[in-house]
Amino acid sequence: MKKVILSAVLATAAVFAACSGKSTSGVQMGSLSKFDSLSYAFGVNIAAGMNYQMGDIPFDMKAVAKGVEEAALGKSKLDHDKAIETLQEYFMHKRGERAHAIAEKRAAADSARLAQGDSTRVEYPRADEAMFDTEQEREELSYAFGNDIGFNVAQMGTPLQIVWLNKAMADVVEEKAEMDEMAAQQYLQYYFTEKVPAENAAASEKWLAEVEKRSGVQKTETGLLYKVVEAGDMSVKANDARDEVAVHYVGRTREGKVFDASKFENFSKERQEMVRKGNPALFDENGKLKEAEEPVRFALNRVIPGWTEGMQLVGKGGKIILWIPAEMAYGQRGAGRDIGPNEALEFEVELIDVTPYTEPEPAAEEAAE
Repeated sequence: MKKVILSAVLATAAVFAACSGKSTSGVQMGSLSKFDSLSYAFGVNIAAGMNYQMGDIPFDMKAVAKGVEEAALGKSKLDHDKAIETLQEYFMHKRGERAHAIAEKRAAADSARLAQGDSTRVEYPRADEAMFDTEQEREELSYAFGNDIGFNVAQMGTPLQIVWLNKAMADVVEEKAEMDEMAAQQYLQYYFTEKVPAENAAASEKWLAEVEKRSGVQKTETGLLYKVVEAGDMSVKANDARDEVAVHYVGRTREGKVFDASKFENFSKERQEMVRKGNPALFDENGKLKEAEEPVRFALNRVIPGWTEGMQLVGKGGKIILWIPAEMAYGQRGAGRDIGPNEALEFEVELIDVTPYTEPEPAAEEAAE
C-alpha cells in the first residue's frame, strides 16, 4: 500500500528522482523571494498526480501542506508508519464505500427529478464532502497524506524548497499555476536526465583527483584508484574474472553516505531500524545479532568492472579500498536512490576467501548404439 500511495503522490517526479539518485543537497524550507523551478515543478507534478488519482477526495490542502513541511524537515510529531496506517485504513476500507454511497445518493436524486418531469442535468462536484464523516477526519487524513509526501521527498535527497513545492500544489488546486503539467514534466526530465548527470560527472572527477593525491593510493591503467590496507596471502588470490570471492564490504558515495554493506553494524541508521522492526527474532535482548554474519559470495564476472579488477589486487585475508570511476561502476544509469548517474564510488573490502574457477567436466560421450 505504501508504494501505491507514493506512486500516486509523486508520479513522474518520483520516477526521475529514483533513477537519477541524489543530486547535491537535501530539502530545506526555502524562501519565496526567488522562484525555484525544480521545487515548483515537483509541486505541480505531485498535485497533478493527486488530481488524476484522488480527485474525488476533498483534501484540506492547508493540512496537506503542513504535513509536507513538517515531515520533510524532520519536525513532524506523527510517525510515518502511523501516517501510513491512517492512509491504509481510509484508502482500503473507507474510500470505496463512501464513493459508492455518494454515487447511489446522486442516482436516487436524479431519478426523483426525472419522475417529477425535471430533466435538468445536475453537474455534481467531483470531490464531495461526504467522502469524510467529520472535518476532523478530513484534517487528519490530509495531514497524514502530506506527511507521506514530505517523508518521501526528504528520502530522495533532492535539493527542494518546501515553500515552493507547497505553493505549486496550492496553485494547481486553485487553477492559477505558473507552470502547467507538461512544462513541469519537461523541466523534471531535463533536470534529472541532463543537469544532474553533468553535475555528478564533474563532482566525481574532482573527487577522484583529490583521492589520487592521498598517501598510498595507486592508479591502474583503467583509472581505478586503490589502496591496499593489508595485502593478505598473495599466493591465494583471484586471477580470473570467473573466480569466486567471499567478502565483507562497505560501499559509500563520494559524500560518504553508506549505500550498501555486508554487516549490520555498517548499515545506515535508517536501514538498521528497518531490519530491527522487520526481523526482531534476529536480535537478542541486548539488541545484538544472535548469529555471526556470513560473507557475501559472488563470481567476479557478475559485478561491476571496478570490483572485477580491484579484487584481483589483494590476497586472501587482505583489505583494500577501491575508488571506482562511474564508467567502471553504474555509469549513466546509476543504481537506485543513492547512486546517481555518473557517480564515482568508494568501497572498503575485506577478502575472506577465494575459490578459483574450474572448467566444467566435458560431457560424457554418448554410448555407441
